[in-house]
Amino acid sequence: MKIKLLLLFLLTFATIIAKPKEKTAVNPAIGIMMSGNNFGGSVIYSISIKNIGEETLTNIFVTEGPTTFGMTFQFGTIASLAPGEEVTGLIAQKYGAGCYDESQVIVHATSSSTSAEITDLSSDPFSYNNFGLPGSYYNDFPTIRSSFVYINCTQEGVYQDLNNNSIVDVGDVINYTYNISGGSYGGEIYDSNAIVANPTFTNNFYSTTGIHYITPEEAALGYVYNTSYIIAFGPCDVGGYFSDQSYCPCPNPSSANIITPLTSLLPNTISGNVKFNTNNDNCTTGTNFRNRRVSTTAGNLTYTSFTNTNGDYQILIPNTGNYTTSALTNLNANFSSNPATTTTQSLGSGVNYTNNDFCISSANNYTDLGVVMHLINEAIPGNTANYRIWYTNQGSTNLSGSIVLTYDNGKLSFTTASPSQNSTTANTVTWTYSNLLPFESRYINLSFAVGIPPTVNMNDLLSFTAVANPISGDNNTANNIFSWNQIVRSSYDPNDKTVIQGATITPAQGNDYLVYVTRFQNSGTANATTVVIKETLDANLDWNTFEPIASSHTANIQLRNGNDLTYTFSNINLPYESANAQASQGWMSYKIKPKANFAVGEIASSESDIYFDYNPPIITNTVTTEMVALEVVENIRDNFSIFPNPASGDYLTIKTEVPMNALYDIYDINGKLLLKGTVQNLAPIDIHTFQTGFYFVTISTNSGKVTYKLIKN
Repeated sequence: MKIKLLLLFLLTFATIIAKPKEKTAVNPAIGIMMSGNNFGGSVIYSISIKNIGEETLTNIFVTEGPTTFGMTFQFGTIASLAPGEEVTGLIAQKYGAGCYDESQVIVHATSSSTSAEITDLSSDPFSYNNFGLPGSYYNDFPTIRSSFVYINCTQEGVYQDLNNNSIVDVGDVINYTYNISGGSYGGEIYDSNAIVANPTFTNNFYSTTGIHYITPEEAALGYVYNTSYIIAFGPCDVGGYFSDQSYCPCPNPSSANIITPLTSLLPNTISGNVKFNTNNDNCTTGTNFRNRRVSTTAGNLTYTSFTNTNGDYQILIPNTGNYTTSALTNLNANFSSNPATTTTQSLGSGVNYTNNDFCISSANNYTDLGVVMHLINEAIPGNTANYRIWYTNQGSTNLSGSIVLTYDNGKLSFTTASPSQNSTTANTVTWTYSNLLPFESRYINLSFAVGIPPTVNMNDLLSFTAVANPISGDNNTANNIFSWNQIVRSSYDPNDKTVIQGATITPAQGNDYLVYVTRFQNSGTANATTVVIKETLDANLDWNTFEPIASSHTANIQLRNGNDLTYTFSNINLPYESANAQASQGWMSYKIKPKANFAVGEIASSESDIYFDYNPPIITNTVTTEMVALEVVENIRDNFSIFPNPASGDYLTIKTEVPMNALYDIYDINGKLLLKGTVQNLAPIDIHTFQTGFYFVTISTNSGKVTYKLIKN
């Protein structure tokens, strides 16, 4: 009996398990796919719609997606679609789509069971995701069409001994052939180092020639470097760099895309280390000498580089010649070098002549502390402005002291600094330092919040004065104080050039350094592996006084024949702006003096060519500094007057004949900045704390600055 009951239970249980589940609801669903093809300036779309659900759908129609505009549909409403039913070959069009188009559409349908609307976003059947999954009715890949046309271009350079003397020298040439294919509207050939016969072209297939006349420097080095590319005329044509038909695995310090060897030999290298004899042991325990200029000469040829943070340097030289190398350039007579020079006979190919080391010493205790300040970004109302202060011990003894920055607290609010400040007042920030070794440099990063209009407006001047102490006992007090004015901008180009001293200097400032800053930003779509900045130093600048200050990233600096300047940021891996806006930026700064004969009315200019990998150069703005006549300064002087002078009360005023933007700074006889502010006609300036004695009032405008002597009784 128990067995019969067990069998009856199992049979009943199996029957329950096997009974199919009743469908309590249907599943309405619809899918849409859209592909596209370019026709002239338009895109023609082919659309397919399928009922991928389990019930009949009605009132099926298509609209543009949320970010798609300008489409016209050449079909109307579909009355109904049964489950599994598909409609293909529906056509839509977008006129004037441009060079790149990304579109999606939405299909709408009504459920027959609930009367609710269901939708689906289109997918391109010819697109794939990162896992190789193609577009289908069950995903949402946008339909992307590009009508960019890439121009292919090759270039070949062939050396010709044009003067038939069997040696590589001036008078010989490089003959170039340029071959181009592709494109719709033509373009123009640009070559930095050749004369192109017919640079403009309008055909899809084009060939022309060019020529370059060899210089003495190229003949000595053994290579000719070209940067050449195409600027496309067509709205959807894409130019680019020429590829080298005769690729040369040659040294390429300038990141040129075309290299023509004049010889099969690789250039040689002079390298070594420079130290300062800190402990008078012939540099056995010396200090690495950063940014020291090392030059080597052979006849009238000069090649220059600068030491890195470890004091190391290397200079590329030709394969022949006798070279004399020195590290004493621009060091005053208090310093000596052991050895004074080294000599190298250049022979062979690819030889590195190492251990050209120099130990710099000072027989006397010589004190020289210098300070420089420069911008990191422009000052824009309502934004953060960033700066860097550099201070350097250019003497022979260890120094301890302070850096004091005075700023316009009516327009700027100090926010942060690294290293942190030791003290602040309403308009000053002070940092103390200790044990600054000979030729050691340190820096301070600092930020200010720029006020908003009407407190701060475009073209206002922001005044800064940085003072490096101690001044007492310094052999060169001129570089202990660095004053400058920054112009407030409304917007800026992230690849730009600035001269800190501004558009004018006076004859009295003719022996002072000009400080230049070049800023760059990768605004492309991929990281930049290499960034190269090239400049030709102006003929009105004293090339021998060139000194690097600093750069945002490690750079190799080469200066050939005085004024051919190259900064190479190798392996910088600079992020692109949309990936990391802050990290996509960089900069370099240097200082250089005008020539001794720089005269009134003459102008020194500077601009930079910035290369990001193999892209055409971005050319910065050109900055100019003019030596203004004394009459200009006198015109400024005549526009302002200070009274009472002598001053016996608690206030003085500055009268302005013609309104203009101007700032004032008041110093004591030792050069200490006491007061600063914006000139306001006849506004009282409180000097009640001033002791009896002499003071100096400097007024700065866009056209220059003048200094008045003030007597306080």
